[in-house]
Amino acid sequence: MDHPPDSTPEPRGADAPGQQARRPRRFSPGLRALTRLDVTTASIARREVVWLWTLVSIISVALVAIGWPVTASGYGTHPAAAMTFTLVYCAAPILAVRWPWAGLSASVAGALPVMILTASAAPVWPWPWPVTVLLAHCLTVFVLALRHPWYWAASLWSAGAMLTVLAPAAIVHEAGEGAVANGVVLVSLSGGVALVGVLVRLWILSMVRMEQAERLSAAETGRRRELEERNRIARELHDVVAHSMSVITVQASTARYRQPGLDEAIQQEFEEIAASSRRALGEMRGLLSILRGHDTAPTAPLPGLSDVADLVESTRASGVEITYTGTDAEVPDAVGLTAFRLVQEALSNALRHAPGSAVTVTVSDEGHDLRVRVTNTAPERADEPTPGARLGLAGIRERAHALGGTVTAGPTPDGGFELTATLPVAQD
Repeated sequence: MDHPPDSTPEPRGADAPGQQARRPRRFSPGLRALTRLDVTTASIARREVVWLWTLVSIISVALVAIGWPVTASGYGTHPAAAMTFTLVYCAAPILAVRWPWAGLSASVAGALPVMILTASAAPVWPWPWPVTVLLAHCLTVFVLALRHPWYWAASLWSAGAMLTVLAPAAIVHEAGEGAVANGVVLVSLSGGVALVGVLVRLWILSMVRMEQAERLSAAETGRRRELEERNRIARELHDVVAHSMSVITVQASTARYRQPGLDEAIQQEFEEIAASSRRALGEMRGLLSILRGHDTAPTAPLPGLSDVADLVESTRASGVEITYTGTDAEVPDAVGLTAFRLVQEALSNALRHAPGSAVTVTVSDEGHDLRVRVTNTAPERADEPTPGARLGLAGIRERAHALGGTVTAGPTPDGGFELTATLPVAQD
């Protein structure tokens, strides 16, 4: 049985065997990258909206603080009316951040009554657009041009121009030079602000698209490097491990022909070796296909809980004494695969690190959990650990934790080793 692992666990990728049975539907790398970019872009957009809302709110509050007393005292209007309509037209920029129709309506609904209330002070104070109304109107136009399609800003600019022309004719019946100059300032200033807002919006959109393109390019570059590294690993595995396994398979399969006179027991031993190497070679080829990114490559059926008995039987052929107690419970494929891999790794570790020991394998159904317990007695002799020692338990724990299970492992009082894994059967 394996000894406690080092503190650093083995890396576990998204294609770990223990997770293949419940792997979600795959998407193309480009679509996954675009999804991540869309989430990032949405987060940036929300942050920009919050900042814009905050800035516009501060300016609007300042305009309320200035516009109310100026309208009430300077233009001689009733304080309550001045306060009411000042709040309406100063709320327009804030509403325009989120609802363009509300911002446009509030701007017009607040400006027109103020024009009527302040008409008597026209010879002395700016009219028909008091300064605070003019500033709030331009701020609303800018917000509409920055946050929404251009026709919203154009609509509010047109509404302001119409009020500039029609209000003096309807209220005082004759526009003086001051009213004409005030109207020219409003029309030209709001038009310039609208143009600036549209240009800033286009610039922001181009910057966002450029940033998206850069991020997508970086994601694709990372994906390409990952595939190159995986292909390099696949080549190494193919050239070294797969080649060696193929040689073992051929030698074991042809032993009876190359070595005539072998008794039946030895021939059966070679057949077991050949069958085990063929299974390992088949799984190796499936792993190579995954490493190379061939997601649709045909692979052999994955082993499950029902295959544990065959695994134990084939391991007995190596001469180890194994006592097996199993269960016929129906479990999810991911749980069955993980249980099979746990027993497989535990038996392999017992063969390598506890030669001559007796092994007990127990797989029991405990309602909501599947319990796997593998123990071995003290080894008959102490051999130097083979390559790969102290890594098996790390992989076992990773497989179990991926399903929400637990693993305990440690020496027994008689000098052996025990591994117990609890895997939840009911998957969320």
